[in-house]
Amino acid sequence: MSTTGLSPHSAEVEMYLDCGQYGRAKLKRITPTSVVLWESFDAPPCQADLIVRVDGQERVVRVDVVSGLNRDRLAAMVLPIDNVAPF
Repeated sequence: MSTTGLSPHSAEVEMYLDCGQYGRAKLKRITPTSVVLWESFDAPPCQADLIVRVDGQERVVRVDVVSGLNRDRLAAMVLPIDNVAPF
């Protein structure tokens, strides 16, 4: 079997929700209207930076964390401020 043209490269991906004074939460998954966190985190409703870094290339999207983040839930609703899905 030939692998010409194929690369065994695996992307290095990091995803965070930076809630400013409340801290930064590491994300497991992002959808157009929500995020799923790796571990519990508390923050009130706020605006935050949704940060995705792939192989050193960073993209930042400003979002509203609609109902805040609660230690009892690992998912939260986020909506992009410019009404365009973040990713």
